[in-house]
Amino acid sequence: MTSVIFDMDGVLYRGSEPLPGAPECIETLRKAGYKTGFLTNNSGRSLEERIELLKSFGISAEVSEMMTSGEATARYLNSKGYKGSRVYVVGKDGLVDTLKKAGFVIDTDDEGPGCDLVVVGWARNINFEKIARAQYEIFINKAGFFATNVDPMFPSSGGKVLPGAGSMVAAIATASQSTPEVIGKPKTISLKYLLMELGVDREPPESVWMVGDRLDSDIACGNSYGANTVLVTTGISTREMGEKAVGMEHPEFIIDSLSELPTLILEKFTGK
Repeated sequence: MTSVIFDMDGVLYRGSEPLPGAPECIETLRKAGYKTGFLTNNSGRSLEERIELLKSFGISAEVSEMMTSGEATARYLNSKGYKGSRVYVVGKDGLVDTLKKAGFVIDTDDEGPGCDLVVVGWARNINFEKIARAQYEIFINKAGFFATNVDPMFPSSGGKVLPGAGSMVAAIATASQSTPEVIGKPKTISLKYLLMELGVDREPPESVWMVGDRLDSDIACGNSYGANTVLVTTGISTREMGEKAVGMEHPEFIIDSLSELPTLILEKFTGK
């Protein structure tokens, strides 16, 4: 079965602004019998909150169709035997709630006791105290250091871009002289978890389409997995950047709107 996996920020919406053609594209693909899934590096909201966000843009989704870098981080840490560990979190409430629900003891106190792990995601409230606490836990206390993702920026309303989780991770990595283990795209960890939820993880990689706006995360992730990759130029990476990209960051296809996607996929399979 063919699956179409959509990044969210810059693909379905920019900040509070829905992008043209997104609901119609998804509905057309679903009616044609394709599985659809949503894969975001943004850890700021939980799965349930992401579903509500999509609903506000006219897109319906089930929990089994959604994967965030925060959810993937929680699952990955549990798979490595960390369940029940004390975690210092630098991130929004969505990441905190996701880790807590997965069985971790959460610490967000900048003056708290020692922790087993430090997990960093996107955080609007990052400051000197948080960097210092994370530095202590990683450099002195030898806590494990994990990042939900390292995207340097993400698209926002009005054509703006904002600092991404990678900016926060870089500050802590520099202060602690340590390199985090990254879970989100371009790693394929979160994509594999989503495909498992969709029940298509045993399908061949070429049956998967990865649609994203970033060459260094979405397209690289899809190519690493062996999927068909589509760059949509409504977010960060431009058509010119896509055409010049090499290696794992080179997209197989480039479109300027999601309204072009159903025809592209149909032509791929029919040769018309």
